[in-house]
Amino acid sequence: MNDRQRRGNAGKFEKLNSMAGISYALIGGSLWGISGTVSSVLFSQYGMPYLSLVTIRMLLPGIILVAVLRPAFPRGDLKRFFLFSIFGLFGVQIFYLATIAYSNAPTATLLQYLFFPMVIAAEVAMKRIGFTLAIAISLLLAIVGTFELSTGYPSQTTGIILSEGALVLGLLSALTAAYYTLVTSTLISKHGTMPVISWGFIVGGLISVPFSFAPTVVFFSRINIPEIAPVILLTVFVAFFGTIIAFGLYMKSMSRISATKASLAGTMEPISAALSSALFLGIFLTPLQYVGGSMIICAILVVQFFSKETGKS
Repeated sequence: MNDRQRRGNAGKFEKLNSMAGISYALIGGSLWGISGTVSSVLFSQYGMPYLSLVTIRMLLPGIILVAVLRPAFPRGDLKRFFLFSIFGLFGVQIFYLATIAYSNAPTATLLQYLFFPMVIAAEVAMKRIGFTLAIAISLLLAIVGTFELSTGYPSQTTGIILSEGALVLGLLSALTAAYYTLVTSTLISKHGTMPVISWGFIVGGLISVPFSFAPTVVFFSRINIPEIAPVILLTVFVAFFGTIIAFGLYMKSMSRISATKASLAGTMEPISAALSSALFLGIFLTPLQYVGGSMIICAILVVQFFSKETGKS
């Protein structure tokens, strides 16, 4: 085999590797989005308290990951780790699922994606990156997109118009996701991904128990026998496929493609949430709300494509 053939084979392997990485990220993002719709089913059709799902979604994956992978507990930076677990992981889960409970999966997912412009704004404020035209356009798109998603302005026809409570919860979800993003890199670079995430799930899940214990006992004590099986199956889907598998695929994708490509493919999450909610629940936003959601996604794409500093961060 000559050098030209070797280079050709290497190029083909690199292309296949990249395609596999993008596929992993797309499937992971899709599972995240579908799990939001499944969560909505549990809340609206079976009456499960969102606090119950927060605890199950955090503790079950955490216990499975620790039992299977046996990662070391991140002892070297306990203060930062506990802040990350409580205000990052637990905060994201409780506010995201609460937003779904008070609105719907597509709206909650799109609002949570505002974390990306928030991270950009924070890094500009901390002078980690420079303020560019791409960042200015991204922030403007995010602000206008949030307004449209929340109000559907100027349309006042049929559709879901976001309540003030759901908007606040969605913004808190984005804020905690931004915090999660900003502090994760330091912890992971020091302790590794699995130790931080798996033990973070357990700590966050334990923090949620005092809030969820009473409503969970009431829910399961009043559930009808025919509903037990579907509730268990849907809950397992959220905890296993929508958390462990989705996260695993996304992390695997980042070993094959750049973080930028992975995050772009991850925008499949709000798309899959919107499609699955429309198909299985008949939930549709107004056309202008879809425009607002598209603007939020575009806010991410603009920065990723046109801001070199952001790609490095």
